[in-house]
Amino acid sequence: MNRRAVALACCIMLAGTLAWAQYGDEGYQMARVVAFERVAENAQHPENADRYKISMLLGNTVYNCYARGPASTFIDWSPGKEFPTRLGDKVLLVKSPNGQIVELSIVGRKMAK
Repeated sequence: MNRRAVALACCIMLAGTLAWAQYGDEGYQMARVVAFERVAENAQHPENADRYKISMLLGNTVYNCYARGPASTFIDWSPGKEFPTRLGDKVLLVKSPNGQIVELSIVGRKMAK
């Protein structure tokens, strides 16, 4: 009887841990990359060297965004990939595969076809 009680307690703790882990992603929805391209470098504006133009489908809306960051941040980004995303006021907060949160500045939005 004692072993059963311990096993039951372990199962309850495991279920609680899994529920708590999912709670950490509250507010995030899966969004799909529709288009991804690196903005061409300009010799007159070297500050735009690490700039990307990204379109994300969240729900039934396509968000056109710009982001900055090293190439290593966007190594796994390609059309069709899905990432956990949270919609802010003028930004999309995207969790990249390496666990980093990337901020995408929204420049436009349109309804998906």
